[in-house]
Amino acid sequence: MKSTHRQRGAVLFIALIVLVALMLASIAVIRSVDTANVIAGNAAFKQATVQAGDIGVEAAVAELPNIIATIVDSDVTPAPGGGTYWYYATRREADVYGVPTTKQAGTAGAATPIDWNNVPVATTVAGNAVQVVIDRLCLGPAPVTDIEANCFHEGDPAGGSKKVGATVFTSVTTVFYRVTARVAGPRNTVSIVQAIVGRG
Repeated sequence: MKSTHRQRGAVLFIALIVLVALMLASIAVIRSVDTANVIAGNAAFKQATVQAGDIGVEAAVAELPNIIATIVDSDVTPAPGGGTYWYYATRREADVYGVPTTKQAGTAGAATPIDWNNVPVATTVAGNAVQVVIDRLCLGPAPVTDIEANCFHEGDPAGGSKKVGATVFTSVTTVFYRVTARVAGPRNTVSIVQAIVGRG
């Protein structure tokens, strides 16, 4: 009889150990699923900020004709009349991530990062705040008078047939601008979207 009672006690002890192991395994599975949900949510927020950055680039492209017509050779930080962007008339040095700084390219001194807290919000898309900085890809100082020598540009001043007496076509020189859109979204999500845009 004594040996039988001892075996029953051993079975109970083993059953308790198995129950504890199953409980720990179930907690691990729940935490794993929860972590996967958080990762998926963060990826969705990141994708949303990238899409909002595209809208910021489009907003900057819409502003470029006005910039070219009014302030093309002036740094405007912030834009006139409470504008929704910062504009630099000359190319800025970029940091290690390719984000422009306040330092003019080709000048001496250390580059200072842009204080994005001072850049106005251009637009808000689904809870994502979009800020825009535009810099003309020209070496300074401003005003830049020799576009072909100092700017990233495209265009041939004369074209057409080389035949004597043939019609000669002239094209408008296209100058390139770098548009940097910074998007801040939920869960401290931040994305930087850049585009190079040409305008004549």
